[in-house]
Amino acid sequence: MNIRKLYLLNTVLFLVTINISVGQKATYDDVITKKVKGKVDTYISKSGEEFKEGDTITLGSAFRNEQFDYIQQNAGVALYPLPNIASGSVVTIKKISIRSKTTVVATTRPQGYVYGLKIINLEGALGNGEIKSRILSSDEALEELKKWKSKLDLELITPEEYETKKKELAKIIN
Repeated sequence: MNIRKLYLLNTVLFLVTINISVGQKATYDDVITKKVKGKVDTYISKSGEEFKEGDTITLGSAFRNEQFDYIQQNAGVALYPLPNIASGSVVTIKKISIRSKTTVVATTRPQGYVYGLKIINLEGALGNGEIKSRILSSDEALEELKKWKSKLDLELITPEEYETKKKELAKIIN
């Protein structure tokens, strides 16, 4: 009878452990305060941008113009520098993990490359433009609004469409 109870208890604990680890989400604050460690499915950056396994990300420019600081080619045995010619490549997130107050991301390989990529510090890569953010900056929002105004002037969109976009972008423009 004791063996059955022990087996049942182990099975329940195993199932609970699986449920806790599946679908885990981490925020920037969770990472900095070490509330979350290991593999996560979703990460919400300091700026509020959400990254999930299966999402695509676009590489920006190398911070030092020759090679990326936070993005490297992952050969499995070693990491190799990623040259600036990879700028503009689109890759898919395969795995997100949290280590030592840092968010690490493994991706598919960019077109024309042999190895997948390892982003060794997601916040650093976002901060120096090595990954293009999907959140518009104030200047980008202003440029977008100017494009919409031109479309309105050319009568390609309705005044209602322009006003809707203007309200959306005005929240971002300082």
